[in-house]
Amino acid sequence: MSIAAFNTGNNPLYLVLGMLLSLILLSGLLSELTLKDLEVSRQLPSRIFAGQPVLVGLTLVNRKRRLPSFSLQVRERIEGLKRTDWPSSYVLRLDPGAKLDTFYQHTFPRRGVWQLQGFEIATSFPFELFRKAVAIEEPQAVIVFPQPAPVQGLLLWEHFSGSSQLRPQPGQEGDYLALRPYRPQDDVRSVHWKISAKRDQLVVRELERPRSQAIVLCFENRWQPRGESPEAHRNKLERAVERCAGILTYLIREGYPVALATLQTRTAFGADLPHLDWLLALLAQLTFVGDPQLGSQGPSNSPTGFSLTPQDRCLLLAHPPQEGEAVPGHLVEPGSLLQFIPIE
Repeated sequence: MSIAAFNTGNNPLYLVLGMLLSLILLSGLLSELTLKDLEVSRQLPSRIFAGQPVLVGLTLVNRKRRLPSFSLQVRERIEGLKRTDWPSSYVLRLDPGAKLDTFYQHTFPRRGVWQLQGFEIATSFPFELFRKAVAIEEPQAVIVFPQPAPVQGLLLWEHFSGSSQLRPQPGQEGDYLALRPYRPQDDVRSVHWKISAKRDQLVVRELERPRSQAIVLCFENRWQPRGESPEAHRNKLERAVERCAGILTYLIREGYPVALATLQTRTAFGADLPHLDWLLALLAQLTFVGDPQLGSQGPSNSPTGFSLTPQDRCLLLAHPPQEGEAVPGHLVEPGSLLQFIPIE
């Protein structure tokens, strides 16, 4: 169009060229105004599992006093993912001074710590001629738990030999444990009226919560391919992490106090959901001893067993013995092994 206008000197062509240029300038100006003074924040769920879709809430705020924003595409910038894989949400209109709640759905493909870098807000308003974007920095680390695998072949007994019981804990049933002052959330039926009358204050009976056997789940997180390709062995170890997560979830839901022991660390016992989340977070960040991707470890620095006591009762999730070898009981204290679960 511009070449034809200059060559012919035709005034209508100059007029059309000027109109097209003005549309381009107007498009850029309106796009710039649309993206101006926008704020975005995210609301993450408390638990995120690898391979499971998750909804992440977004809150958009238009700080402009008079001008609305149109046709906004909000993308979450995630480190390690291609731009085309960034999850997004679309907003048609955001009025001046308004706040809008929306969401996006995303599936994290693997466990670990993911870095959310911030947002990209883009628009092609008003003529779809150009796409303009602005980046908003809001870094946040997200721990993605391993997906718990179904529990199969787990043998548990309510009564074990030896004593690895934890101290009695207060609960709603069981034997008498202690007396304590009344709290607003206590059941009135638990008030000890005679003692309360003597002390001139409300006193309640605290009963002992039934105790379950404390169990240590020992996970041999060692890189030990034995003729497998690195990719196949890594997939097998990742399945073992998922199985470990499934066993921990099952034990805590059944009321067992559980500790996790790996070749690098040992946790305390716990039997509630916050403790389970802590264990799953440890598994999310777990590395494998001797993994070539992490660099070589010298034999003197390579751990050979777990940090256990003679009173511990252990479930051992470890590499199966080679032909002619016994069950790898050398990894745990003698007599503490309840069940051997092979990594396969």
